[in-house]
Amino acid sequence: MIRSMNKYAFLVFHSDYEGFLHKLRSLGVLHVNEQKDSREVEELRSILSERTHIKDTLRALRPYIADGAAELSQPIQNEAEGKALISEIEGELKRLSVQDEELAALRLEATEVRPWGAFDPAAISQLSNAGYALSFFTIPQARFTEAFQAEYDVVPVATLSGRVYFVHLHAAGASQTLPEAEHVATPKRSIAELEGLVAEAEAARAQQLEKLTEQTKLWQDQLASYDLLLENRFTFGRTRLQGERLADEKLLLLEGFVPTDDAPAFEAALEEAGYYFRQVDFDPETERVPIQLKNNAFARCFEFITGLFSLPNYQEIDQTYLIAPFFMLFFGMCFGDAGYGLLLFAVCTYFRLRSKGGDTSLLGLGQWLGGGAFVVGLLMGGIFGIELPWAHNKAYIFNQDNMMMISVIIGLVQILLGKAIGAYKKGLQKGWRHSLAGYAWVLLLVAVGLIYALPKASITLPQPVTYILYGIAGLSVLVAFFYNSPGKNPFINFGSGLWSTYETASGLLGDSLSYIRLFAIGLTGGILGSVFNQLAMSCVPEAGSGASVFSYIIGWVMALLVLLFGHGINFGIAMIGAFVHPLRLTFVEYYKNSEFEGGGKPYTPFTRK
Repeated sequence: MIRSMNKYAFLVFHSDYEGFLHKLRSLGVLHVNEQKDSREVEELRSILSERTHIKDTLRALRPYIADGAAELSQPIQNEAEGKALISEIEGELKRLSVQDEELAALRLEATEVRPWGAFDPAAISQLSNAGYALSFFTIPQARFTEAFQAEYDVVPVATLSGRVYFVHLHAAGASQTLPEAEHVATPKRSIAELEGLVAEAEAARAQQLEKLTEQTKLWQDQLASYDLLLENRFTFGRTRLQGERLADEKLLLLEGFVPTDDAPAFEAALEEAGYYFRQVDFDPETERVPIQLKNNAFARCFEFITGLFSLPNYQEIDQTYLIAPFFMLFFGMCFGDAGYGLLLFAVCTYFRLRSKGGDTSLLGLGQWLGGGAFVVGLLMGGIFGIELPWAHNKAYIFNQDNMMMISVIIGLVQILLGKAIGAYKKGLQKGWRHSLAGYAWVLLLVAVGLIYALPKASITLPQPVTYILYGIAGLSVLVAFFYNSPGKNPFINFGSGLWSTYETASGLLGDSLSYIRLFAIGLTGGILGSVFNQLAMSCVPEAGSGASVFSYIIGWVMALLVLLFGHGINFGIAMIGAFVHPLRLTFVEYYKNSEFEGGGKPYTPFTRK
């Protein structure tokens, strides 16, 4: 359900405004009306920019997150401490980046020098002092012939990857050009020296990496506290901005909403503090009233589904408790396997039991969906790709031959429920007379369905009941065609009724056929699971085939791998299909027929986090 809201207006003297806002934040129940864009204020823009900076820093620290609990750290107390922390973190990350670049350069230089082996660069300098120079070359091995060596008097040093590395001794200052040979720069350092430098650089990098890994445990907690500090500052600044200045800016007017249940305590606290306020009326048609849903434990888990599309507006009803059973049923039918549902339930239960505080509604949603899929899977006769005995029993109502028709019937039930909800909503918004045509269409469809569908199912209604259904259908036709727009000309209503008939007939056919996907997706998942089972068992030698014990062991190991891989893929595909397609049926078929408008703004009370 949607919590009822009270609207309040506050008139505060300008010198008391800051204290008044602190009082409101301590109460933590007022949703402040936002009339001014906070992004236009430089101070608030800078806070948003700094929070983005924090997120970027946390993202940069992800590679260094290690297991284990962090030591208790002192939370950030002010913005200066936070900026200093980010500067420190960026400095350490920059140091590691520089070390990576230096290490890469040393490794590259060592790779280039390694073919020349162990030599002393000082000896090359001595040759230069004696009037000689030693040039370094490389050439494809196929071109380094004996004739080439004899002609240019060169000395091979090493052969690597199809290339020959050689040196040529010549007089200093003489230009040396050897055909097809590539001149290599004279190494400045020996391989021994470079390998030592590489080892030192690797040790320094490992030490820096260890430091980052250890410090990240503390930095994450500190950055989170800094972000929370900025969020509270931003929320306070944004709320302060919403005050409308009156009487030469001596007074400030602030408006907001409080849940009706919390209003008495809220009013008492403000009266005790001596602040002036007044409850004011509001028109939900022209004003966006904040929406807070209040449901039982079961429906609360499905509020996530409602929020994926849009919250209802204040003039509608919360349909979470209506879509929850259908969504759970649709999920189970698309899963089509009791084993997968049991697995999902077990995983969500395990993590929910291990969670310490926080919001576990998503895990609760997974439990309900997994449990529902387990029950529906048993009814449909499938568990881990194995068909249960009753799956193809002709006398069993949920056998696979009947599931397509059952899917359509379930769809019709939800569509009719949606139309009834749409009529109820119209009655709440415009008056009960405007809802009569909607109810008439529902009664007409139900009556006609019972009259013509039950005999096909070999169910004979008593004659008086049949007459009553005909009477209901006739009365519904009169209301649907001549009273669909109360207060208008009956002929206009009749034309509108004809158009509604066309829309209802075409829409009902297309919408109900959309529910066949429940049968098709569930059947596909069951078939894939069965195929993987067959592939797995084909790896195991048949009994009596004379295969060795080793063959049986290898066969069962391969079968287990096929089962884990195959059912893992099938489970992942089933999860996607079983979530996406029920969403589509809920947000398109059901919401359309229930005339869902949405557009609700979430209730966000002004409070300190």
